[in-house]
Amino acid sequence: MKAIGKVSSLLVIINLLFACSNDKAEVKTNDENSVSKMQVQEENDRNTNGKNEQNEVVKTNNVLTEDEVLKAIKTQLKTDLSKILPSKLPLSKGKQLTATTKSSANYYEVVFMESDKPIAINNKALKNKHKATVIARLNVKKYANLTKSSEQIAFEDYSKLGGQKVDLGYGITGYQDAGAGSVFTSWNEGRWALNTRSLTTKGEKGVKLAKEATKFLETNTLPFPKPNGLVHLDVERSGNRITWQKEKIVYTIDQVKDPIDALKIATSFEN
Repeated sequence: MKAIGKVSSLLVIINLLFACSNDKAEVKTNDENSVSKMQVQEENDRNTNGKNEQNEVVKTNNVLTEDEVLKAIKTQLKTDLSKILPSKLPLSKGKQLTATTKSSANYYEVVFMESDKPIAINNKALKNKHKATVIARLNVKKYANLTKSSEQIAFEDYSKLGGQKVDLGYGITGYQDAGAGSVFTSWNEGRWALNTRSLTTKGEKGVKLAKEATKFLETNTLPFPKPNGLVHLDVERSGNRITWQKEKIVYTIDQVKDPIDALKIATSFEN
């Protein structure tokens, strides 16, 4: 009898172990099925997201006019300042306008760029110099007071500084001065101080550029500054810069290679 009892107990233990083994196998199977379903879902999600991204690319790859891009740029600027942009940019033939932007309550910056194909504003692709090229930068900043904003202009009345006189045409006299390997040809038009820079070995080119700028400004108007503005044009195409005030707000255009293009951008602003 004792032997039978031991055998019975042994059978019960074996059955229990077998049942537990089946339960674990079932749990493992269920877990594997769950993992498999999750993997399938993740793959489906990736495919769906991929399609959405492709659709977004197609959507942003629509060709926009220059005016439409400028309007779109304004929507990207989160600032308390009035959003003032040039109405024309010196785009190369067949190129598309795009830009990167930065902004805060008292500041905004727009780097205008051109590309072969349409690229959305602030798209990561704009960091690739092979896909987009900078054509100009606009920086707008509000200072604490008029004194601080005026310091950014450094306006000069060149007739009081002296220098060799140069006839720039249209009744305008320029003043030429040299120093540190450069020759500057400077003059004033209204509230604007203007100058050109050339290497001392290319002094005549500085005068030529000054005459070209003077001629251009006879039929094109720079923004009306309050109180002053400064134009610096570089024969070497490396430091063109136009800056003007609207009281405490200072507007600056730079990173433009061609000096006359810099003037074209500045004169396209509304007064």
